[in-house]
Amino acid sequence: MAIADIHEDIIKTHILTRLDGQTLAAACCTSSQLQTLCSDHKLWSDICSSNWPSIADPLVSQAISNFPSGYRSFYSDSFPSPSHHLATATSSPPTTNIISSVDIKYHDELVFSKAESTNTTPSDWFQSSPFRIDLLGPKEIVPSAVKFAGEDQTLLLNLEKNMTLSWIMIDPSQNRGVNLSSVNPVSVHRNWLTGDVEVTFAVVIVPDFLLHNKDYVNCNIQITCGVKEVCGVLNVSRVSLTVLDMDSKCLSGKESMVILQGLTVAQRRRRRYSGGGEEQKERYDEFIRKRRERKENMERKERRVDMACVASGVAVFMAFWSFALSW
Repeated sequence: MAIADIHEDIIKTHILTRLDGQTLAAACCTSSQLQTLCSDHKLWSDICSSNWPSIADPLVSQAISNFPSGYRSFYSDSFPSPSHHLATATSSPPTTNIISSVDIKYHDELVFSKAESTNTTPSDWFQSSPFRIDLLGPKEIVPSAVKFAGEDQTLLLNLEKNMTLSWIMIDPSQNRGVNLSSVNPVSVHRNWLTGDVEVTFAVVIVPDFLLHNKDYVNCNIQITCGVKEVCGVLNVSRVSLTVLDMDSKCLSGKESMVILQGLTVAQRRRRRYSGGGEEQKERYDEFIRKRRERKENMERKERRVDMACVASGVAVFMAFWSFALSW
């Protein structure tokens, strides 16, 4: 039986609704009939909502309605990983705000979900100040239904393997979006001072047009979690995004927006949620290694300068005393 022999209502109700986004996109290319059926707005809306619950916020849904093909365009922008290399600066006009749609899950169970708009009006203060988005206040804590029991090392390993995060940044001026997260953590460790668990997600890129040639830039997402000792419930106390250079310096608003807007229009890479975080983790580890080497090289240069200054001082001192004694 050919696909054309099946009633369209059966295809739409019993077949297409069971497909994920990647399979649905592939089905669009098989025939003109499926292309029409697979372009259904509700199909893509349901797929996006199941992947990213935060898009139910009116702030996000209104922005998605302005995308060229609505939820289908949003999925196309948000599912693949952004390019690891930005060869040219974006020519997009400055935007006055960006929208963050953020979802954190553990074993596919929702831990945190929030949508927020950030004012990016290109004022002197914004362009020169360090860029940072915090989704929680200083004393705000979000509890979850996730419970842990067992040793500390087991907790860290479980978070590294089973926690996922999506941080979709929407630029309303371009009607485009990009997922700034590595999906899986690139680093999980316990803060020795506070006792909290710090989970890092990151996308490392090479923006030749902004910094020194071959420097790396890290879109760094920091999640701080705590576990109540009595019941072992996981809570979230910090969700933040910064853009860091090789010296761990937070880029300014102007520099960060060039990077972020550039990522929204950059070439996409196919992302695999199953095991797809390994490549991002390797790039993050390389970023950390390069940063450490850079710091060590700078320290060696400073020591050489210090030794040269000391040697010069000793030489001047000896010359002075030689001159004094000769009299």
